[in-house]
Amino acid sequence: MTSVPAPAKPVRITEVRARVVSIPLARPLIVATFTLPAIGSVLVDVRTDAGASGLGWIFVFGAKRLRAIQLLVEELGDLLIGEDALAIERCWQKMWKSITFIGHSGAAVLAMAPLDTALWDIAGKVAGLPLYRLLGGARDRVEAYASEGLWLHLSVDELQREAEGFLRRGFRAMKLRVGNPDPGEDLARVRAVRDAIGPGPKLMVDANQAWDAPTAIRRGRRLEEFDLTWIEEPLPYEDIEGCAAVAAALDTPICTGETNYTSEDFRRMCQAGTADILMPDLMRMGGITEWLKAARLCQAFHRPVTPHLFMEASAHLVAACPNAIWQEHMPWWEAILKEPVDFRYGMIHLRDRPGLGLEWDEKAVAQFELR
Repeated sequence: MTSVPAPAKPVRITEVRARVVSIPLARPLIVATFTLPAIGSVLVDVRTDAGASGLGWIFVFGAKRLRAIQLLVEELGDLLIGEDALAIERCWQKMWKSITFIGHSGAAVLAMAPLDTALWDIAGKVAGLPLYRLLGGARDRVEAYASEGLWLHLSVDELQREAEGFLRRGFRAMKLRVGNPDPGEDLARVRAVRDAIGPGPKLMVDANQAWDAPTAIRRGRRLEEFDLTWIEEPLPYEDIEGCAAVAAALDTPICTGETNYTSEDFRRMCQAGTADILMPDLMRMGGITEWLKAARLCQAFHRPVTPHLFMEASAHLVAACPNAIWQEHMPWWEAILKEPVDFRYGMIHLRDRPGLGLEWDEKAVAQFELR
């Protein structure tokens, strides 16, 4: 992968391509509120007249929904043809204004995200810098926690074996799903994983919005003996005030935000004291441009942020933001990329390649593409 010399004139967008893939999972993933049989994704490539191109992607549950998002991406992409790819804020605002009638959340914002991400990839390539350095990052590696396992469908024995396997692979932190109807079962599963990994490694739990505030407080108090790094999404994402009550009642930090949209939601959450740690999601932010705004806003409220998914891109953002902690390690897209992230000894090491430093494995993309 080579960089493109910085041009003396604008880098015009000439083509936007959106494809849909479904990456099968060996076994459906089960959490408290949904089951995930495959990773459906919209892949985007943006090409320019300077020879630099960029990529981005999002994921969506359901083939018909994927097609709907693909159409939105293509329509927004048409708006960007002829624009300067390096005028990223201008491009973001142009897309933002165009979706006003539909609304500034939901599918329309998701459709913006891969386009905006691709523009930042282009900007890094034109500058000849990896994205984290383009953004002023002072770190070239970020702490990562294992998130690809410890699902609700696993037995206690399977949980312990998988947790021990994460330690052998070098992880120093991992996330366990909770939210079973029986609180005693959740308690037993958390205890089993803590016993398996010992007191040193960090352990997070994720309820996937399964509880209401009184339930979250009751269950959270029972979980405090396990020294959890955080309890994630205890309540439905829109219950900002309820989650604030939970955060105030528990000693264990509350982490939420992955299902909220744009920095406006994060402003409200910070003002309400909704969580100790905020989790902006790259696609629900509408891409890197707004993710960075949300992270800076949280910094002003002295709140750390931790990205949701998209480690191949989000790790660059963690490296660039002083209040960013922990990158979620979820290898869903390794099957369609030429190289996985460089994970060693609990850290994602960022490569010194321009932009995101990523390339599609086109043979794999063709294998999983929905036509």
